[in-house]
Amino acid sequence: MSKTKDNNQINGQSASSRVDALLSCLKVPEIEIDKNKIREPFLKAWEMENGDELAPEIQYLTIVGLFIYYTHNVLDDYNVRIEPARTIITAALREWLAPELNKMTALERSSANPFKSFVDAQIQRVDEVYTWENFLLTHQRTDEKEWNYKMKRCWFAQFFVRFGRMQYIETACHFDKIPAEARADYVNLKLQNLFSKLGTSCQFTYTPKIP
Repeated sequence: MSKTKDNNQINGQSASSRVDALLSCLKVPEIEIDKNKIREPFLKAWEMENGDELAPEIQYLTIVGLFIYYTHNVLDDYNVRIEPARTIITAALREWLAPELNKMTALERSSANPFKSFVDAQIQRVDEVYTWENFLLTHQRTDEKEWNYKMKRCWFAQFFVRFGRMQYIETACHFDKIPAEARADYVNLKLQNLFSKLGTSCQFTYTPKIP
C-alpha cells in the first residue's frame, strides 16, 4: 500500500480525502454546520489510531467508525437528537457507497438470478472486510435460497465502547444494512443484532424477495 509524506493512502486515497468525500455527502436539514469540527478531530484521531499502520480492512472500518463518532458528537452540539442524527449519518454513508453499489447492483440485476449473483459476489467481500479476527464470522448457509452468517464479535461495538459511546453502535448497524437496502427489489434482510444491546452476537439472514 503506497503512502504520501503526510497522509496514509487507502485504496489510492488519503485519509483526508476519504473524510472529505464523506463530509461532502453529509447534509443536515435546516442547519449549517461547521464540517471542520468533524474533519479536524477525525484526522487527529486517525493519527492516534496509527492509521498508517493498520491493515486495509481495519483502515476501512476505522474511517467509518470515526466518521460516525465525530459526526454524532458534532450534531449533538447542534442539538440534533440521536435518532435524527443517525438518519443523517446513514444517508451520508449511503451516498458515499452509492457509486460502487450502483455498479454491483446493475450487474446483479442483469443476471438470470440477481439474488444468487449478489451472494456469489458478496461472500468474498464480507470475508475480506469482516474478518474472523475482528468479527468471528461464520457462514451458516450460502446458496440461491438463503445466505446466512453469524458474528460473535463486532469491531464496531468494541470501537464505540472504547470511546464511551455505546449508543453509536446502532448507527454502525444501519451502515451494515445499506447493501441490502440498495437491493430491496430482490433481497430481503433479517438482522438480529444483539451487540447494540451489549449482547454477544449478530446474525444476517438474506433471502430472495418474492415479487
